[in-house]
Amino acid sequence: QQNELNSFLWTIKRDPPSYFFGTIHVPYTRVWDFIPENSKKAFQQSHIVYFELDLTDPYTISALTSCQLLPQGENLQDVLPRDIYSRLKRHLEYVKLMMPSWMTPDQRGKGLYADYLFNAIAGNWERKRPVWVMLMVNSLTEVDIKSRGVPVLDLYLAQEAERLQKQTGAVEKVEEQCHPLNGLNFSQV
Repeated sequence: QQNELNSFLWTIKRDPPSYFFGTIHVPYTRVWDFIPENSKKAFQQSHIVYFELDLTDPYTISALTSCQLLPQGENLQDVLPRDIYSRLKRHLEYVKLMMPSWMTPDQRGKGLYADYLFNAIAGNWERKRPVWVMLMVNSLTEVDIKSRGVPVLDLYLAQEAERLQKQTGAVEKVEEQCHPLNGLNFSQV
């Protein structure tokens, strides 16, 4: 029942009220039906919406891409043990081979090609820091590939906020997310 679901919505009692809603970075279609009506109503009634990051801002996307890269002149092959690098390379070759069979007819109908999708996700992987490669590999599954093209919940809500002409903002900068991850040492990754 919708009214029995945990809403992940907290109310800050003030006039007008403010709300804090916990999201998850998955395609919104996986969770949208499980978001209770009180959360959807709070979003609809809001005039200003703040997100973790502004995923509609080209600078944010560019900065996220840049922060994932190893220092100039370094490649993943230079920092990973040879056996791990070889296994990673073989796995990515396997994923690239399998990706056409993982794609949905709907994705193909929208003009998505497996090579394009692979390059959008894994392009330039040899220049990325190990932590970002780990996150990338975790998203290269059949289930995740089938949902590519569907925005994650945060992005969906940001797009809806823009469509509804709500004022938007972000509570974090890219660097606040990037630096802690980039600070992990190899054994932690």
